Amino acid sequence: MTRIIAGRFGGLTLRTPAGTSTRPTGERVREALFSALDHAGLLDGARVLDLYAGSGALGLEALSRGAAAVTLVDKADAAVKTIRANAAAAGRAIGSGEAISSVKSAADAFLGRAEEQFDVVLIDPPYAVGERELARTLELVRSRLDDDGIVVVERATRSSEPSWPEGLTGTRSRKYGDTTLWWADAATPEPAGPASDAEVASFARRLGLPGLFDVHTHFMPTRVLDKVWRYFETNTRFDWPITYRQDEDERVRRLRDLGVRRFTAMLYPHKPDMAHWLNRWGADFAARTPDCLHTATFFPEPGNDEYVREALGAGARVFKAHVQVGGYDPSDRLLDGVWAQLEDAGVPTVIHCGSGPNPGKFTGPEPIRAVLRRHPRLRLIIAHLGMPEYEDFAALAEGHDGVYLDTTMNFTDFTEKLMPMPDELLPRLAALQDKILLGSDFPNIPYPYAHQIDALTRLGFGDEWLRAVLWHNAAGLFAEY
Repeated sequence: MTRIIAGRFGGLTLRTPAGTSTRPTGERVREALFSALDHAGLLDGARVLDLYAGSGALGLEALSRGAAAVTLVDKADAAVKTIRANAAAAGRAIGSGEAISSVKSAADAFLGRAEEQFDVVLIDPPYAVGERELARTLELVRSRLDDDGIVVVERATRSSEPSWPEGLTGTRSRKYGDTTLWWADAATPEPAGPASDAEVASFARRLGLPGLFDVHTHFMPTRVLDKVWRYFETNTRFDWPITYRQDEDERVRRLRDLGVRRFTAMLYPHKPDMAHWLNRWGADFAARTPDCLHTATFFPEPGNDEYVREALGAGARVFKAHVQVGGYDPSDRLLDGVWAQLEDAGVPTVIHCGSGPNPGKFTGPEPIRAVLRRHPRLRLIIAHLGMPEYEDFAALAEGHDGVYLDTTMNFTDFTEKLMPMPDELLPRLAALQDKILLGSDFPNIPYPYAHQIDALTRLGFGDEWLRAVLWHNAAGLFAEY
């Protein structure tokens, strides 16, 4: 005889099967097992499967301690007779037997035909069940286990660790004299990207990509970039050290070493009379750096349609606009001619128009909506996923064929502390797989480049999403095959 240790019908006496084919779990081991399950909150409302149930003591203990339903499985006639008697006694103790199901079946046969999912699976096989048979059972268990479920296997201490199948990860073991409890869970391992910059290129290759296509990297005349770096390091409310504070040639080499096959030179003016000479610098940089897309820019000023026409004629393939730094309204009538040319040419503009990290007078979605009302075929790449107006800019990408989003600094630890992405928006971003492009803000980032790729990987959207975002979307948009 044995008894229920604790819970709704603690103290209830249970029968044990006659004969030696079953191996009842000792009270000390049961107490340790269920104390651990209770402490982890794994029993409340759980669906529990007790394989090789013997007397049903494990499953009924789980029910007594808060499980919603238990299924007790054994093939031995004596065990099944005992299980049904104990289940009836437990049902009387709680006023209903509806939560208890007893099944006469071999473990593998039951698992092969079962349709329900379980949160906790308890396996206490007889000594006669060998390692190979147990391994087959565990393979079948995985398909019946909830994604957050756990498995506990009770074995003789002299036995080796169970052979966990793919999808089950052994987490711990505890010895109690001649008995050992082996724990495993079915939680899918968190997807992980490159752990360091040295792993970025090989990570892209493992995805079957030729490399990375980063639409948001910064190359500028040295004196301009030096001012940008000083601003980030001294004039922001954030701790923002520049990770890649190197000369131009070294920065280009670093991107290539990272496996970045295509990148941009995001340059932008903060006042009139800058854009034209920045464009000339950008043309020269592209000429000497063939893996960089020829990048140009503009400002709301007289004559901008002429220098934009000049840049397009020289082969500019992407433009950059920075609404916050420039302090201008993107729907300013002085930009009508610029937007019209870019719309007709089908050349995209990467535009920083969200209000992060610092808001501006004209940041936010409404000025962009105004631009799109006048120029509905315009191709815009919203930088930083529109941070922090994430939802508004996601809606623009959903509603306009030519509106894309880039991932610059998004989902990194740095950005998540400042302007976190709402969890409820994640399914929409997963669905926007074909409208999101990799952006990084290299070299102006306060962490290694690998962290951006790892942050995107850990979203768990899958390899196809990563392939689209890290290469295919930009390659298609810029016709780079």
